[in-house]
Amino acid sequence: MAFSREEALRLLEKALAEGRLGHAYLICGAPGSGAEMFGNELAGMFLGTGELKVELHPDFHAIEPGSKSRRLSIDQIRELEAALHRMPERGSRKVALIRDADRLGREAANAFLKTLEEPPDGSLLLLTTELPEALLETIRSRCIAVTLHSSQRPPLGELELRLSESMERFFGSASRADATSAFGLARLFRDLMEKARERASERTKEELSAEKAHYGKTTEGDWDDREDSLKASAEAEALQERSRLLGVIADYFGSALLRLEQGDVDDPESSRRLLRCLEAVERTRTSLERGVQEALALEAGFLELMTASRAE
Repeated sequence: MAFSREEALRLLEKALAEGRLGHAYLICGAPGSGAEMFGNELAGMFLGTGELKVELHPDFHAIEPGSKSRRLSIDQIRELEAALHRMPERGSRKVALIRDADRLGREAANAFLKTLEEPPDGSLLLLTTELPEALLETIRSRCIAVTLHSSQRPPLGELELRLSESMERFFGSASRADATSAFGLARLFRDLMEKARERASERTKEELSAEKAHYGKTTEGDWDDREDSLKASAEAEALQERSRLLGVIADYFGSALLRLEQGDVDDPESSRRLLRCLEAVERTRTSLERGVQEALALEAGFLELMTASRAE
């Protein structure tokens, strides 16, 4: 379940007061959710200082990807761990904040695992990310996930806009809403996903090339490992795009349901139909998250959606 930044902070403040606060939190949120600010707020609450002053606290230690490499290095992790194992300068608490934790390479992530498993006394470990799927499962499983929802709906990207503009063609009053339409929608969705994966793959190639140019002459790194990490990050980006595209379809029916409920006409059958459509979209999302082959899950899900969208 996703929380607003304010709701999540109240819950964790209560947990701190009752002595139930965990030692490691993975703070997930799309742009606009305030995940970065929440990390600072939670750190400030734990250290007894305000969010605006926490950056100046000597027991607050934060790292983020380098401006050129856009990755978190093992050297940064080692420096962070050394800081955590020193005695606190004030009180008895320390905070480590890893911003954009999805930028951890495999070597750096594995190095951080021991700290996650055996955190120093009085320490709070915070990781923020927009792409939790890009993190190692061993990292995710050792953190308590806090998912924040955005307070403002971000504008639709190019791919989401293309799908949004096609919804009336598939589900408008003049649409056929049959198996042919379902396969057409699935084909459009797959084309958009192919474009998303192409863009993510191209970005990773450019990033790897830039890193080799920047570090290749001075670092004997495991570039195969780094390439695998970037590929995983690219696929995580594509899966996020898939979630956003499914959200476009859900928003289409959700908006129609909202308009219906705000109108003066009592139409329970239309309400039930729209609710069935929303349920079909969520079942499609669940199938995809469970690893059902993407093309098969989309075709089966959109066939169910077409059936649900037809008036009885």
